[in-house]
Amino acid sequence: MQDLAAEEVIKRWDLSAEQYAAHCSKYGDINREVLLTPVILEMLGRVVGKKVLDAGCGEGFLSRLMAERGAFVTAVDYSERLLEIARERTVDGLRIDYLHANLEHLDMLNDDTFDIVVSCVVIQDVPDYQAAIREMYRVLRPGGMCILAMTHPCFSSDGGWVRDSKGKKLYWKMDSYFYERGFEISWPPGSDNSPINFHRTLTSYFRTIVGTEFLVEDLMEPYPSQEAIKKHPHFIDDLRMSHFLVFKLKK
Repeated sequence: MQDLAAEEVIKRWDLSAEQYAAHCSKYGDINREVLLTPVILEMLGRVVGKKVLDAGCGEGFLSRLMAERGAFVTAVDYSERLLEIARERTVDGLRIDYLHANLEHLDMLNDDTFDIVVSCVVIQDVPDYQAAIREMYRVLRPGGMCILAMTHPCFSSDGGWVRDSKGKKLYWKMDSYFYERGFEISWPPGSDNSPINFHRTLTSYFRTIVGTEFLVEDLMEPYPSQEAIKKHPHFIDDLRMSHFLVFKLKK
């Protein structure tokens, strides 16, 4: 499955688009709302008047949040169905331009265009992640910021909770870390065509990032706040392992 063509990956997301979008609120699905969105918004800081690329916008929740905060947003995704949903959910007056494009080839966007590039849990869905990172770098202006969030490579490969006979979580099991490959995921719930993720090591991502000449300014492994745990008690388990990893990069 490692050599799956982009067309098959895109097809799976088109078929799963409505099931995915059904789990998204104003701040994304529950995992993004609790763990990722607060970190990304904090890293972004003030975006009024900034030109921002939402690289892999999905149903557009992050594009809308940034536009509400005054950004001029260009949002791209390779799933035409997700883009349709994003447009349907965008109210008049928000400055968002939705484009159908694969992050591996952003030929319609000029060099040195954006003040900020944000990619929220997308890079592990892209077959040629190295090309996608190079494209993010190319379209970012010198001195611009890139926020690259992904599923945590150290916990995403053949990972899962090991439970006792009563269903209590004992520990998070990891295996096959160094076997980079594509695999089907059982999410979103209700999907008839499982989307495909690609596992790569942290080394592979890091070397691609620095090899593209990005400067790593910060790194965050999001965890739930005490307020979030009070509201969603099951997130206490996210103090035991990390589902996501977020890089703050500079060109």
